[in-house]
Amino acid sequence: MFSPYCNNNLHNIVKIKRHADLTYSFINHWMHIRKQSSVITNKIEVSSTNELTDETQFYALEKSVTPLCRVPYERQLILKQQWTNTVCKELRSRLHKAKTMIRLPKVFPISSSPQINEYRNKDEFNFRPGIDGNPKTLGFFVSNPSNGNMYCVPPMKLINMKQSHKDIAQAFEVFVRKSELPASYDHMDGGFWRGIIVRSNLKGDKMAIVVANPRGYTNDIMLDEQRRFNDFLKSININIQSLYFHPSLHTRSSKDSTFILVDGDKYIYEDLCSFKFRISPDSFFQINTLTAEVLYDELFKLINPTKTSTLLDLCSGTGTVSIIGSQHVQSCVGIESVAQAVNDAKETAKLNNIPNCDFIEGKVEMVLKHVMDELSMASNLCTVLNPGRAGVHPKVINAIRNNRLINSLAYVSCKADSPITMKNLVELVVNNKKTRPFTLESIKPVDMFPHTKHCELIFMFKR
Repeated sequence: MFSPYCNNNLHNIVKIKRHADLTYSFINHWMHIRKQSSVITNKIEVSSTNELTDETQFYALEKSVTPLCRVPYERQLILKQQWTNTVCKELRSRLHKAKTMIRLPKVFPISSSPQINEYRNKDEFNFRPGIDGNPKTLGFFVSNPSNGNMYCVPPMKLINMKQSHKDIAQAFEVFVRKSELPASYDHMDGGFWRGIIVRSNLKGDKMAIVVANPRGYTNDIMLDEQRRFNDFLKSININIQSLYFHPSLHTRSSKDSTFILVDGDKYIYEDLCSFKFRISPDSFFQINTLTAEVLYDELFKLINPTKTSTLLDLCSGTGTVSIIGSQHVQSCVGIESVAQAVNDAKETAKLNNIPNCDFIEGKVEMVLKHVMDELSMASNLCTVLNPGRAGVHPKVINAIRNNRLINSLAYVSCKADSPITMKNLVELVVNNKKTRPFTLESIKPVDMFPHTKHCELIFMFKR
């Protein structure tokens, strides 16, 4: 199931509160951080007696996707600053249990988002039955508290989503409802239509990726449906710069790398921090472009590199940190396990005439030693680890700790309270007899996701 923010799982059950407005006391209750299974959790406690209806379904989705949208933005920032402090204290508590005493790091004030509405540059929509029973309803999933059933709710009232994305999603739903082919909820159910991904840039260029289950369908059928949808978009004057078809045999489409260009340009491009980035169908790119500029500006303030520095970019993705950092350092080396992401990074470096970036395909824990052997003479090594919400395997942390050249590390996380991420942070600092631990010096929050309970945190480690 796709998520409308930072890939967070929308299967989390959300229930409807009787009162239409979020009061201060409710928000304070929401922000009460509880320990459950040794994980920091933020949960909305609401009544279980309410039932989803045609009218309440949109409010239920709002509560799930943008739970803070009715809270003044200044107040949202205060809540996220408090949450950052709680993450800091939780980390100290875990280290205390691990018999490692630390001083609390400096927690900087949160940086706000320059754009708080319609900021998302990527959205993913799936099919499920709607509250009216239509099996071809496109949107996000919400559970009905009265019976536990999962329903699909259209995204039309979500304020963090661009109208152009909603228009494409609505057009796709109309087209699929007229199609004789069934929707697919699972890769083994015999259905065809799975969903659509919409990407865009600040300029307004749009890319759409139709996701379908090809199991049991001939190439002729798939080609015909691709052509028909492309013709349908043109007939209703929806202009898409790049239209793809993505056949996926797996439950998660990310496991398949087949993207068929149906019409338009192969890529769209985005300007970020004065650089031009190539975006392909499965490229990772920060969801809020304008706030990404704030994030990277704050990141390099903390790293404070010089023209003699070498930037080591771990889990480099499409090379954003390296490309932006290239202007501050002597050279950059990015390590990334996804081949397409490495190709995008290399092409973006060429596009911007950047000669001092090198990108290596491979798992960090497997290739780091070889890379560090090559960098054995480098001075002032600056390291960035940006693994996404899932954190990294313990082998990655072990590889970092075992390398004596890495004495400065910025860990960037969009979900710092996830079990793996929290474990990563502890393992960097905890005492052991084999390697020298890091010290967590500071934490910088950046609000990448207005109206949600999430924000980016930059953890600055030194040793």
